[in-house]
Amino acid sequence: MKLKTFLVCIAAIIALGFIFKNFTGNSQKQSPSPAPEVTKTIPDAVLTPSRALKPSEEFISPFGLYVTVPKDMTFRKEVADDEGIVRSVGFYIENSSKENPYMLYGLYEAKDVSTDQALNSAKKDMVTSTIKDVTIGGYKGVEGLITGDKTRYMAVIVKDGKKITFSTIPPTDSNKATTDQLLSTFSFK
Repeated sequence: MKLKTFLVCIAAIIALGFIFKNFTGNSQKQSPSPAPEVTKTIPDAVLTPSRALKPSEEFISPFGLYVTVPKDMTFRKEVADDEGIVRSVGFYIENSSKENPYMLYGLYEAKDVSTDQALNSAKKDMVTSTIKDVTIGGYKGVEGLITGDKTRYMAVIVKDGKKITFSTIPPTDSNKATTDQLLSTFSFK
């Protein structure tokens, strides 16, 4: 009898040891794995004006554009970014006239493109008879009339591998003349 009790006790101790080992072993196996290495991307450099701005002038970073805003118009800018990395910058110069509305919309896209690719792509959407070469702030590009749902005059340039478009809405002759005047004042840092 003593041997039987002794064997039952040994079996119970072994069972408890086995259970204890499995529970502590599982908790170690289920412990969180080391955190993945986090790589931080460095935000695009923010350009600042290299000179004092004139009273009616705006500076648009990160692509370093100086814009002169006419007295009867307003300026606003919108930046789209991912945790400090700029994806695009849009800006508007517009009036509030109901009789003769005007808006120049500029869009800087931060993804890299080739000059030929960007200009050829823009030409595909333009009315062929309106396409002409243009220079804005020392950068060559194209401009033309785009028709359809969003009819507009559009000029496209590529600066440092980034596409910049300038659209005039509505595309009247008067608004096109206003845009030509504005674009002639644009300069880059």
